[in-house]
Amino acid sequence: MKKTLLLSIGLLALILATACSNRNKNNPSGDDGQTTENISDEGVLTWELSANNQYWDKNEKDTYLYISVKVAGKEKKTEKKRVPLNIALVLDRSGSMEGDAMTYAKEAAKFVVRQLSSEDILSIVNYDDIVEVTSPSQPVKNKEVLIQKIDEIYARSSTNLSGGTLEGYKQVASTKKSNYVNRVLLLTDGLANEGIIDPAQLKKIASSKFQESGIALSTFGLGAEYDEDLLTQMAESGRGNYYYIDKADKIADIFAKELDGLLNVVAQSSTITIVLPPNTTCEKVYGYPFVEENRRVTIAFNDVFAKEDKVALLKIKLNGTSAENLDFPVELNFIDAETFDSNNVKKNLKIQATKDKALIKEHKNKKVEELIALFEATDTFDLILSDVDKNDYNAAKNKATSAIIRLKEIQKETPSEELQKQEQKMQEYLDNMDEMKEMEREEKLMLQKSTKNDNYSIKKMKKQ
Repeated sequence: MKKTLLLSIGLLALILATACSNRNKNNPSGDDGQTTENISDEGVLTWELSANNQYWDKNEKDTYLYISVKVAGKEKKTEKKRVPLNIALVLDRSGSMEGDAMTYAKEAAKFVVRQLSSEDILSIVNYDDIVEVTSPSQPVKNKEVLIQKIDEIYARSSTNLSGGTLEGYKQVASTKKSNYVNRVLLLTDGLANEGIIDPAQLKKIASSKFQESGIALSTFGLGAEYDEDLLTQMAESGRGNYYYIDKADKIADIFAKELDGLLNVVAQSSTITIVLPPNTTCEKVYGYPFVEENRRVTIAFNDVFAKEDKVALLKIKLNGTSAENLDFPVELNFIDAETFDSNNVKKNLKIQATKDKALIKEHKNKKVEELIALFEATDTFDLILSDVDKNDYNAAKNKATSAIIRLKEIQKETPSEELQKQEQKMQEYLDNMDEMKEMEREEKLMLQKSTKNDNYSIKKMKKQ
């Protein structure tokens, strides 16, 4: 009897130990639902919620917290029916596209046509100073007719980028359906010089179209002459992707990359909403645009592709709050692209007050600290690149030197391969600044575009 009792106690202890171990794998603090790092599996997605520390310094009147949210699309393991597409191809046919650029743009358009099925909807728009609809929005039925129409496009005059983009939106909207991926794909090699040319207005168009109708915009910039800052901002505001194409013969490959993602969407209409407690302010969101209303910060991740990570980092100021604990309710909403079911998942992130600086130091989250340093470095690099655009090399050098010193200091406490790569890229760019002063205009423009594209990819956590 005594032996049986001891065995029972031992078995119970083993079960409890295993349960605690399993709980702590998913919940590092052991405090259910109130951790600084919380990874959850939601079927087609996983998502991770983390803070840079589970404590905040009550001694400080004004201090900052950082909260990171990562949403990851799972790899598709079955050949389930994919989400159908409703897309508009908007092709620049201005005079500068004549030759290889126009040839490869048409090849890319034909590639897209060949990859689509009869359930997909496609429209093709081309523009110079005049906007024409090569093929109105309709199901892809006769591919040979579409290919023939694409072959008839030829380069002509100036660049009414706004007109072409708005027509693309119009075409997608005319056949918009729920549970479809609705997107405009805009390719250009030039500056907007007809129609609406103000960058702020063009950015506003992309933002409002997404907010009003859920139609996203991806932009593709070709060559040296287009405005990469404008196309990046339009894609950001339109919740799509930006691509830099340095050579015309790469157009088809870049289009294929975007199309591959669209054909492998695992979640749609994905948003993260974080509710701010009293006496806190969201000063910035790195990674993705956001909207704040009634203390609710909403980040639209939109479509999530298979094997894609999307990461946002919130910088939150504590404005002299007297609270002992800070609660951040967080909500993930998305539509499962396989079942079309709406999903709503909630978590609560709790940050505790303390006056113990040693405790704060001990509970730093190094993964989030690395993210903070990486996002701050990309922001600084943007400023450096902007200074060089203005030929203000002294300001650029000063910023780059300071940023490199800071990255070195951070890596003493937080060693990081990604931070080291960013440091090396900044150092290489700094070393080349004197040569850039002597570069031919086109060579300098291409270098700037390439460097900005690399920096954009880091912000978006894209594999390079």
